[in-house]
Order: sequence, then structure tokens, then C-alpha cells
Amino acid sequence: MTSHPNIRPEKLKIIIVGAGISGLMTAIQLERAGMDYVVFEKSKECLPLGSALSLASSCCYIFDQLGMLEDLRKVSLPCQKIDYVRDDLSKVGVMDAGNVEDRYGYNAILITRPTFYDVLLTRVPAHKIHWGKRILGFEQNQYGVMVRIADNTTHHADILIGADGAYSAVRQTLYKSMLKKGLKVPKSDMAPLHFNSNCMIGVTNVLSEEEYPVLKEKTGDFHVIIGKERSIQVYLFTFAENRIGWQICGKMENPEDHDEQNFRFSDWSPVAADELCDQVRHYKCPFGGTLGDLMDRTPKERLSKVMLEDKYFHTWWHLRTVLIGDACHKHLPFGGQGANQAILDSVHLVNQLYAIPTNSLEDVAKTFKSYYANRSTNARDVYKSTALLSSMLSNRGFGSDTVRSLALSKTPKWLNELGMDGMNSDRPFLCFLPPPNATPSIKGKPQAVPVHYKEMLKAQGLKGGSSIFSSTSS
Repeated sequence: MTSHPNIRPEKLKIIIVGAGISGLMTAIQLERAGMDYVVFEKSKECLPLGSALSLASSCCYIFDQLGMLEDLRKVSLPCQKIDYVRDDLSKVGVMDAGNVEDRYGYNAILITRPTFYDVLLTRVPAHKIHWGKRILGFEQNQYGVMVRIADNTTHHADILIGADGAYSAVRQTLYKSMLKKGLKVPKSDMAPLHFNSNCMIGVTNVLSEEEYPVLKEKTGDFHVIIGKERSIQVYLFTFAENRIGWQICGKMENPEDHDEQNFRFSDWSPVAADELCDQVRHYKCPFGGTLGDLMDRTPKERLSKVMLEDKYFHTWWHLRTVLIGDACHKHLPFGGQGANQAILDSVHLVNQLYAIPTNSLEDVAKTFKSYYANRSTNARDVYKSTALLSSMLSNRGFGSDTVRSLALSKTPKWLNELGMDGMNSDRPFLCFLPPPNATPSIKGKPQAVPVHYKEMLKAQGLKGGSSIFSSTSS
């Protein structure tokens, strides 16, 4: 099957706020669709903080379609297993996804965050990303949306996509404008994010395979060390470029003192970071030596410190503005789902945008409503699963230790596979490109038909789509 011709409304203009994973993935797909867009990012340059990304099988469908999969495979490792151990390296259990490629079509892949951003940025024309552009606010009505930038410029479009992360300025402005108009916004959406964990992240220099033989295995399976006395977990990852990534997550003593309204990142001082590292430096490393050895081989530019928070928002769109990624569902990193869910959002949204017949407010509303209907349930279910996994790993005490041991060592294979099937059930791909080549043994959810797709084809006298998409849209 070949791509459909360019039959979208020529005057549809889109502004994307945020050049993170969700923003860049959306831009890449709009570029392939030949649509008119621009990206505004408040940072002056790309700042891919963090160490590892575990990209799920469900995301590899779009990577394959976009011709990115082979490039990603060259700089990543396949991943299907997580080993859980105590701080004395005694075994707690394992999460083994089994033959991921057979079940879901592709292997999951483990990659450093900076490397992933490098791949994404090669797919977006440089002139379409405007760095150092902080959004002050926006106004929207039935005719369009106007965005105000801190450099005293304004920009007009038909659609505004808020892909600007957990502290989204787009989301905050959207909710405030809705309340000002007397529209209902759930109280939970207006409540501030709460922070409950400190996190220190690092990636080592290139290491010797002789000193760390695990690097010879060329698999991205990783280890989680669970602290015995305190609520601390350490995550260890091996990367394709013979580096080891590490991440320390420590539960805060008084999380109620830290929320989005009164927390400043300056509060998370270098002293606090050093204290967190010092608590685990003596831990034995499953790869040899101690965690302190890895920390000492991590350059400062590959260190980052963050606060961890999670929240699911119920309001994803209004008028001509729509939210994706962390802007509408912020996940804790324990399940590695933040980036994956952002990517799936982008595919669903671009499919809907591609088929929109006009830039009228009525058609935009139908498009956003269908995007939300097809995406929100899965995103919410994964959010709940991630929060549950976080609690299982973070809680301490005899009861919690017992539950954790049973969950990680005694869970029947069929039950583990059932959970994995659910996490990998949403595997969207673009309606306007040839379908991916995967032949999974476990079928996913039916591909959602964009709400205007059949109308678009009919209007142009074209056929197709019915063999690929089974309607689940509103």
C-alpha cells in the first residue's frame, strides 16, 4: 500500500509548544504528512537531561513507519528483562517479558536520552524549531489562536499543541481561561503537582569490557537494587556505547512540604544530591565493584538531579488547544512509561489532524474529541499501573517486603504476560504511510479510524483505510 496523496486543508497551521519527546515526535510526523507547523521551545538549546529511555515495542511501530528504527537499533540495545536485587545483591525477583518480538512485533530498546534526541533532531528541519522562545500566554476563539512570546512577538495558528511538559504553561493558561469563562475544570486538574522523591541520574564515561564484562553481552536488560533500610532504589543500565547509566531514587521524608506552588529546583541543592549519592556509594554493583566506582567515572556534564512527581489530568483540550505527553499525564519513571505514552499520544493526534477536512472550530473540536476518546483510557490505565509499581518498590517493612518478593518471584508466567499484553495493547501507526512490517502473535487494539478519515477519502474519490483501520473513534 502506498501513501495517500496530500489532501489536507492547505491553510491549516499548527504551533507546537515544547521540543521534548512529544513535541519532536509530533513535528516529525507532521513533517512526513506535509503539514504546516512550527515548534517553540523555551530552552536556548536542546537539554536532554536523564540517562536511559526504555522504548516499548508499541512505539517501534511508528519508528519503523518513519524509517527511524534501524538508526535507533544501531545506537541502542534490545531490552526485555529487569532483575531486582537487594543492596547485598541477594535476589528479589525478575520481570521477564519473554519473546517480546514474537508477541508484539518488535523488541523493546534501551537507549540514552541524549542519543535518542540526536536521532529525533535529525528528522526535523532546523528552521522549524525556534529555541529560546518562552510562551507568555495565548488567546483563542472560533477563528484561531494567537500565541504571545516573551520576545514581544505574536504568532497565529489554527491549532495549538501543548507539549511543554509536566509544568505546562499551555495547560495552566488553558485552565485559567476556561475558569474565567465559567467553564468547569475538575478540582483535581487545578491541584498542584506533589513531589515525593529525589532522583539523581548519571551516565559514565566509556568503560572497559574487561573491567565490566556485562558490556560484552550487548543486551539492554537492567538491574534494580532495592535498599533494605531506607526507601531507596538504584537503577543500572548498560548502553550500546559501552557506558553504564545509573539512577538513584529516594523517597522524601516530608513530601507534603514540596508541591508545584512552593517548590523551587534551587531547593534541590548539590548538598542534597551528594547526600543521596553517599547513602548508596557502598552498595555492591551487580556488574562488579561498588556504585561509588560508577559515580566516580561519571563526568559532571552527564549528571542531573530532578524531583519526581506524577499526575493524570482529565482535561486534555478546549477550543483550538490540545495537550499531549507530560502536559496531560505525568508518570513516575519506575515503569519507564513517560516517553512511551508521549509517543503514542503523538501518533493518535497526528492521525486525527491529518484527516481534518477544514480549519473550522467544529471540525477541530471533533478531531480533539476523537483523539481524547481513543487515547485517554489507555494512558490512564498505564498511569495507574506505574503508580502501583512505584508503591511496590518504594514501601518498606515486613509486609511490603513480602508483597514485593511474591510479586517479583512468584507471579505466574501467564499473569505476567497478561499484564505485559495490556501495557503493549495500544500500537498505533500513521494512516497516511505504508503500514509497518510487524507480524505479532498477540494482537493489539484495533487501529482507531480518525474521525474525519472516511469523509476525507470519499470527498476525494479515494478508497482505502478499511483494511487497516477498524473504527473505535467517537
